[in-house]
Amino acid sequence: MTTRKGDNFVLLNRLKDRLLNNLTAVDRIGSVSVIDEALRYNCAPVTIYNSIITPAMVSIGELWHEGRITIAHEHHASQIVDSLVDMVAQNSMRLSDNGFRALVTSTSGENHWMGAKMFANLLFLDGWDVEYIGVNTPGEDLAKYLSEISVDVLALSVVLTTNIPNVKASVNTIESIENPPFIILGGPAFKGFNDQVGRAAIVDNSASGLTVLNDAMGIRSGNISLQEMLNGIGGKVLEVRKSKGLNQGDLGTLAGVDRAYISLVENGKQNLTMAALFKLAEALGTSVNTLMSFSK
Repeated sequence: MTTRKGDNFVLLNRLKDRLLNNLTAVDRIGSVSVIDEALRYNCAPVTIYNSIITPAMVSIGELWHEGRITIAHEHHASQIVDSLVDMVAQNSMRLSDNGFRALVTSTSGENHWMGAKMFANLLFLDGWDVEYIGVNTPGEDLAKYLSEISVDVLALSVVLTTNIPNVKASVNTIESIENPPFIILGGPAFKGFNDQVGRAAIVDNSASGLTVLNDAMGIRSGNISLQEMLNGIGGKVLEVRKSKGLNQGDLGTLAGVDRAYISLVENGKQNLTMAALFKLAEALGTSVNTLMSFSK
């Protein structure tokens, strides 16, 4: 299922409003249906995170601050969102390993988990080996841990501006260890922030964070994009299907999907999970590796 570019704003706002309504009603099933629809419309993970889930949760926080819902209500909504964040990652295609490793957390005093976890998931889907270790990690402990393990990047998420001094102290401590990782800082706390924090890169959203890290690690030129991967898999499905003498309807029946789904796959317009890829490979009597062995 696809949308015209002009429809995206309306679609995303509709889905965001539906999610907010379901979270306000602490309706887990309804909330899952919103994310399921976003995935069926081929919304990118970063778009679902930034344009649907995040603004809905910001509104939930505002309702709590206004005294219109209880803290228990907010906690319940947060638990639902935690599962939605995982749902997006579990149902999205992951790029091939890029050979880099990242550690994602937040520093002392920062208990907001959502931004850090979403960024960790986006890195994973982008081909990174990612360790997400939760929130509220003291800078000295983090520096000690980083001196014991090997990571290329440390990503710190910061929501509250009052925690920026803790971040500065943490960055200073971490940059003093032998062979420190590249540090990237992100989150709402850095909107309009014009200062420097050690040698760290600073971004105010996850999309720009991915771009900064790709550029810093030199990934962009050699790594296949998600769209290139979908196009390649689609072309391979088409090639194998025709070699088996099957039409799109035949393959759809064998794979348990409709003909339109097969058409979207073959045209690189259908986001694929590994489960869906295994189904297609089985229906075609081939392997997943074969479907992914295409020329870049």
